[in-house]
Amino acid sequence: MPVRAFRLLLRDRPAGIASGAVVALASIAAITLLIYPVRTVAPAVSTGVLYLLAVLIVSTGWGLPLGLATALGGALAFNFFHIEPTGRFTIADGENWVALVVFLLAAVIVSSVADVARDRAAEAERRRREAEFAVRALLLAGLEREHLQGELVEAQALRRSDAMKTAILRSVSHDLRSPLTAILAAGEALGSATLDDEDRTALAATVAGETDRLARLVDKLLDLSKLEAGAAPPRPDWCALDEVVDAAVQGQADPSRFQVSVADELPLLRVDGAQLERALANLLENAARHSAPHTVQVRARVVGARMVVRVVDRGPGISQRDRRLIFEPFHRVGGDGHQGSGLGLAIVKGFVEANGGTVDVESLPGQGTTFVLEFPLSAPVPA
Repeated sequence: MPVRAFRLLLRDRPAGIASGAVVALASIAAITLLIYPVRTVAPAVSTGVLYLLAVLIVSTGWGLPLGLATALGGALAFNFFHIEPTGRFTIADGENWVALVVFLLAAVIVSSVADVARDRAAEAERRRREAEFAVRALLLAGLEREHLQGELVEAQALRRSDAMKTAILRSVSHDLRSPLTAILAAGEALGSATLDDEDRTALAATVAGETDRLARLVDKLLDLSKLEAGAAPPRPDWCALDEVVDAAVQGQADPSRFQVSVADELPLLRVDGAQLERALANLLENAARHSAPHTVQVRARVVGARMVVRVVDRGPGISQRDRRLIFEPFHRVGGDGHQGSGLGLAIVKGFVEANGGTVDVESLPGQGTTFVLEFPLSAPVPA
């Protein structure tokens, strides 16, 4: 569905559950009928993804509970009308169980993300109304300057809200669909009786890998949502930086890609160790993705009254324009063949700044990139 249609749903969504239920039933019925001609050109087991359109529409317009109900209704319709044996709520083939489970997982994720977009739109509408009220009050007071500032803030908030909704929808339509498609294809192939053990092992590895990729993306969406909502306050404690760095490195897909150099006898940092580890993990993942197959260097030492951590890669570098935007959510650096989710660096900035630190980037196109994290040293650990 075009982004413009989603904007209209978010702005003018009906309030009644009854109308949402009608839309849900009508959408499920229409998609159930649409699948019959589609089955002539595609396997029936792979057409269940079409029900995600109904889930997305209902979740966006009427919220998560009705969206989940639509997902369940779609799964029942998919089972009854299109999964052998049809006409019964039974599943005889293990391959079809995989398809149904994958559909339900995808539907839950799509409902959750659509509900986040709906809540953001409601918050933007609330702010717009507050801004309009403030503008009227400024007009009554004759404060033209405040009036103009209010209009500017309102326009910026609406533009940011539109950009965020578009980015979330793009993430749903591409970043989530890619691993789901791979999982579904591998799940279908696993049901083939002609597979040998080697092929079956490879397909199972594909399912596991794409599931892990999907889980990382969902974790990033949740982290970013908590940061932007102010729902992730740090819990500071005394942490050994070398242990945090080691945990972040070991959590990577290939820890051997990283060369760690941490100065001896570094003082303890008073930060939230879990948040700092997640920030470093996102930073290391980003550096490894953009500098393959070269090694990524991680250095840490004390400079004056600050702890400085540097992550140095040998990638293509970052242009001056992108350096100004690189920490914005959903901003992606193009031109090097890599397309991440656009969430990692925004999460890095959020967690680092929440713990009193700063993050900066040093880069020239074609000469690699260095990310610099700095944290003020706290008072010595109490005896």
